Amino acid sequence: MTVSLRSKAGCLITLLILLSTGVGFTLGIMVAKGIQKKKEDPAFWKQISMKKLDELNPDEAQRKRFEVHTDQAVKELSDLRQEGIRRVWEVLDRALDGIEADLKPEQKETFEKIRPKPPESLAK
Repeated sequence: MTVSLRSKAGCLITLLILLSTGVGFTLGIMVAKGIQKKKEDPAFWKQISMKKLDELNPDEAQRKRFEVHTDQAVKELSDLRQEGIRRVWEVLDRALDGIEADLKPEQKETFEKIRPKPPESLAK
């Protein structure tokens, strides 16, 4: 049984399309994760803020004052973010401690394996 040239070409084109779709999907996820990680960076917050303020065409003295205000806001936002993360983990720890208290002895070992761990920045 021979396969026609047209069928072979169709299969190869379909394979190429599937491969391209897979690569594109993977690259898209990687780029989205990179953008999300960058948005969590306080230096990026300042950069974007100063870029928006540059649209006002400030003179050098205004720009320095804007930078002071922006630095203070970025610091406060970073502190709020850290405080929020810390409080979230406090709530999770209380809930998980309550769940652990209700477990049977044979369940506790499995629970320790699946229990979420706080980020390293919150290590006690």
